[in-house]
Amino acid sequence: MLWSGCSLRQPLQSEPIGNLGRIEFRKPDDQSAGLVVGVAHGSSEPAAVEYATALSDATGAGLAIAHGFGTKRIPVTQPLVHAYSIATGAQDPRRRGSVYPEFKKVLRRLAGNGVEFYVGVRVAKAQSDLEKIEVASTGFTFEQMRLLKESFRSIRDRELQGAEVPRIDLAVDPLDEITWHVGGIKHHGVLMLSERGLNLYLPSLLATNDAKRVYQRILAQWVKESIAVASRNPAGHPELEIALLPYGKIESIPGKRGVGIVVGAPHGSFDLHTSSMVRQICFRSGFAAVITKGFTPAETGSGWRINVNRPSERHYPGGFLEVDTMRATETYRHYKNAVMKAAQGKLALYFDFHQNGGTRIEVATTGISPSEARLIKSKYLMLRNKALGGREDLAVVDLAIEPLDVLEVPAWAAKNHGILGAAKKSLHLELPSDGLMGSARHRKIYTQILAELINEVAPRIADPH
Repeated sequence: MLWSGCSLRQPLQSEPIGNLGRIEFRKPDDQSAGLVVGVAHGSSEPAAVEYATALSDATGAGLAIAHGFGTKRIPVTQPLVHAYSIATGAQDPRRRGSVYPEFKKVLRRLAGNGVEFYVGVRVAKAQSDLEKIEVASTGFTFEQMRLLKESFRSIRDRELQGAEVPRIDLAVDPLDEITWHVGGIKHHGVLMLSERGLNLYLPSLLATNDAKRVYQRILAQWVKESIAVASRNPAGHPELEIALLPYGKIESIPGKRGVGIVVGAPHGSFDLHTSSMVRQICFRSGFAAVITKGFTPAETGSGWRINVNRPSERHYPGGFLEVDTMRATETYRHYKNAVMKAAQGKLALYFDFHQNGGTRIEVATTGISPSEARLIKSKYLMLRNKALGGREDLAVVDLAIEPLDVLEVPAWAAKNHGILGAAKKSLHLELPSDGLMGSARHRKIYTQILAELINEVAPRIADPH
């Protein structure tokens, strides 16, 4: 669907949230159903309201503006995230710690049949040293994000001709590194709620009158172009397939090579950073990927995590017993179907990425011979040593793999009645938080190592028959 704006807009309605604040909103135009623009801190960021209103007017999108919660430090666009549920069922947002459930209901009501595209707007404080427009994104491939950056610069340069306004650049996560902490909204909040979306964080300089007038036009054109990329894919790039489920969403990235080979991140929110790592590996290797967001206690509201890669749940913290449930079975069905579709037929080789508190990479396997395991291990050590170059400031992370080594996490549940058993051959990788996943620098280095490893060994060990 290609959305277009309309000049005749409905007036804002208002919905109080107890005595804490209110949410103002208006529905999208008929031709813009599914598109919503949101502001988390309307009272303290009036410039964000102006930008959001301009975007809504230009696209015909629905508009939702939260007022009064920021001064009380109550999150709006994401829940209060813990490994277990807190104040489950509490009606008072102060006990629950967030008004995200109320904001989410408004967004869904405005969107109708689901939020197809969400645009959020924040403006940095005057004392901030933010120099670029930082964008958290969801539902776009790396190729599409590069196209969006090029589009922004083209629109900006055209609009700035003859204007005495600073030339501000744009950084898009996960294509670029950004300073804004966006994990909550991407893994549990508004960007998980929507199929595709952009959350904009604007430098305070763009709140000044001269810059505001120009950049409202720039961003309005750019958001319309982003919607066109999402809906029409004018460059013909591979598109994500997205399934919105009651407790999360599943994203499928088509492969450019290696039919039958899929890389997965079934705990993309719970095992922090595995989703972005798999996305990078998919982009670097060209293999298909299936990535989830949500399905954690923050979404289930019960202290249970839906395991996704098998039809069961596990209670956190401290619970080791897994229980098969209807919602877990339904979630696993969707995940398995996405993986099989990404494989384009028979699943010859599957990689399952996870994170734990260990100190080494542990690789549980099915269908992998000792000689194949030795190949994987030796190739990893070679790539690791080359990438680290003997630097003492970088952690040296070892790798243990079945059937050569004894593991602490052999992944029996996923082997016996989950996705690992559905593949001819599979590798279940547990990445240690100590030394590998614990810092952005180490994640960047080891993502490159693992991408090169998979790129080289996958075609050699995949069984096409």
